[in-house]
Amino acid sequence: MCDIDISRSLAARVGAQEAHIGVREGDTVRDVIDRLAAEYGSQVASGMLDGNRLRSDVIAVRNPDTEHEPVTADTALDPGDSLDFHLTSEHEKVSGSA
Repeated sequence: MCDIDISRSLAARVGAQEAHIGVREGDTVRDVIDRLAAEYGSQVASGMLDGNRLRSDVIAVRNPDTEHEPVTADTALDPGDSLDFHLTSEHEKVSGSA
């Protein structure tokens, strides 16, 4: 299972704020977004993806509580990973960067 957390501003666009999605070996961030879209509606994919890439205003972070690793749509995930999605305009607030 992959725990998904979507920032409030991005959630207003895509219609979901939290989810738990099954992840198989070799699945990518894009695969998780596709599963979110299947569960919550096509607005999830259109709100997060631009073709096969993350939209330029969306940032995805793997394991934000431990590693805080920025990822792309093509990044492979491991079962048990968690993902945070937020808008670039929220990045400093979310990451704690100044």
